[in-house]
Amino acid sequence: MRRVITALITFVPLVASGDEWVIRAVRVETPPVVDGVWEDVWHQGTPAAGFRQFRPDFGEAADADTEVYFLYDDHALYVGWICREPDVEHLAASAGVHDMFLNNDDCVDLMIDTNNDSNTCYDFMVNYRGVRYEGTGYYDGTDWSSSWDGYWEARTSVGDDAWYAEMAIPWASIRYDRDASSFGVQFTRYRIQNYENTFWSGDDNHVSRISTFGRVEGFEDLPQPRPFKFTPYATARAEDRNDTPGLSLEPTDGWEFTPRAGFDFQYRAGSAASALVTVLPDYAYIEADPAQISLEPTEIFLVEKRPFFAENAELFATGFHMLYTRRLTEIAGGAKVLGRVGRFSYGALDAALKDDDPRYPRDNFYAVRARADFSDGSNVGVIGVGRRELGDVVEDGPYAGGDDARYNNVAAADGRLALPAGFNVSADVAKSRTAGEGGDGHVYGGYVTYPGSTQFFYTWWREFDDEFRDDAGFIPPEQLGTREAGFSGLKEFQINRGGLRAFVTSARFEHDWNLAGETLRNFFVPEVRLVGTNKLALSVSSYGGRDLRYVRLGYPAYRVRTAGVTLQHETASWGSARVSYWQGDYYGEYYHDYSGEVTLIPTPPLVLKCDAEVAAPRGGDRSVAGNVNATYNFSENLYARLQVRADSAARAGLASVLWGWTFRPGSTSYLAYEQRRDATGHFLLAEQVVFLKVSYMLGF
Repeated sequence: MRRVITALITFVPLVASGDEWVIRAVRVETPPVVDGVWEDVWHQGTPAAGFRQFRPDFGEAADADTEVYFLYDDHALYVGWICREPDVEHLAASAGVHDMFLNNDDCVDLMIDTNNDSNTCYDFMVNYRGVRYEGTGYYDGTDWSSSWDGYWEARTSVGDDAWYAEMAIPWASIRYDRDASSFGVQFTRYRIQNYENTFWSGDDNHVSRISTFGRVEGFEDLPQPRPFKFTPYATARAEDRNDTPGLSLEPTDGWEFTPRAGFDFQYRAGSAASALVTVLPDYAYIEADPAQISLEPTEIFLVEKRPFFAENAELFATGFHMLYTRRLTEIAGGAKVLGRVGRFSYGALDAALKDDDPRYPRDNFYAVRARADFSDGSNVGVIGVGRRELGDVVEDGPYAGGDDARYNNVAAADGRLALPAGFNVSADVAKSRTAGEGGDGHVYGGYVTYPGSTQFFYTWWREFDDEFRDDAGFIPPEQLGTREAGFSGLKEFQINRGGLRAFVTSARFEHDWNLAGETLRNFFVPEVRLVGTNKLALSVSSYGGRDLRYVRLGYPAYRVRTAGVTLQHETASWGSARVSYWQGDYYGEYYHDYSGEVTLIPTPPLVLKCDAEVAAPRGGDRSVAGNVNATYNFSENLYARLQVRADSAARAGLASVLWGWTFRPGSTSYLAYEQRRDATGHFLLAEQVVFLKVSYMLGF
């Protein structure tokens, strides 16, 4: 019993003491020049300082302190960072392209709650090389998304004993409470060479929990947002394709040219409400997705980047993904309304598809959402989504027929309760209604989450009725008619002696069964990880379980029993490296699998990443797959990227070149060329594609 009590005391963090963290923003007549070179204008304000560690020694003072200054004028919010660093020669960063994951780099992170709802925030990050990332946090910081792409600037420079970052975030690019004199704010910094992550506000392990942020005060007479934003675009696609019987695509007669043009329009009625209209939205965001292939017979969940759908997308987020806008492809036009009254947020959108949409020609999709947010991060909401047929009856596919294809409506409710010590309890329930036979079913689930920075716990239970249908959502068909329960947890123990920095243990367990109570799948994945002071990390993991989901289709029951080891050199000034090996029974075949990855930075503008995997089944042919990615940054707003992929098992290859340029705020262009080869024809979309896109944003 004493060991159990000790473990619980170790796991549950200290409750915040009630101290406040406050920084004051200063209005300036002459703003700083955002070029990364530090200026005296920043010292008009008093900085946020006194950062503390959440890794490796929670609560201890930072080994190298950070100072953050806030300035503003009628155009933008300016944030200046001084990052003290006694060893600037060993600063490390491997991200080379905007919106890449930066937590493995020497970087800084600004999280700011400009809506003052204690539930959502903007997230702005920049590494010491000036590579930027932006996104949003919601559900009190338990969920984060990279969908939102706002225009803002960031520049950096490196001095003798510090590196500097300057940010300029135009008021026109964010939603904010114009009448507020203060906003919630949190600052964090990552120091890769010392395995040190530091934060500014709060007393517990939840450094990204929005309801516990500090405050930035001193705002007066904030500007009225520009009411109109108009972004026209034009694209041109040229395609040369051979016969592809696997996808039933006709070959082109030489190069086939397809132009497209459209626009996004936004109107803001003050700081609390806005309306958006899109006509033939810019699908180039989708065209630029990294190529992804799933080895499972399931759909891949993709991030939405089209501005019309990405704007305030977190409002429509629910546990079951009731609205998945990436399913809407050939869109003719749409309208969207967003707003907030006190603690209540609301939103509605409607989108009509074109005649040539492959699945729902001329159909209409809608979503209506309302949510109440409370100061501790709790919330409750309702959402309705649906599809209604406006065109011809669908003749082919799973939704063929008359009445069966006319409409699908889903009503859902969700809620979240914030508990003491950082735990959250949430629940979702939804009911579908479809014309004709079938499609009238339910789903529901409950979750308990502890989203700590160095410790995490998540458990869930969900049921999917086999008659549930959501044409606008993302629930894979194989989940229907099942129940599932499981848990996932992680705990990081700080050691800091004997050449070791930390010991990390994690585990995941899931059990699925059908509605009759028969087991469909269960698996258990434990892992332990040792992190050394020399940037080396050693991981040992295992994967065990059974999969009986396809027995009813005549397939055998598969047993999975594998174990593996990974050795990784964490990000350093030269790059990073990883090698892995695992072996075991994997879906009826015994495998030896070898993989490796290396990131090299020959010069600061160039980042070269290579990875390869060799799978050697005991009774089959060896397969080799590999990727080479090279990115060269001519400047923060101009880059070129080369990608080469090959897979011997699929007898497939891909090569692409992308040139991207942001020539003014909110205005971008890129030129891409891609060539694919696939002897099987299963994944071939086009043999050769050239794509050009230009967009230009106007605000007035």
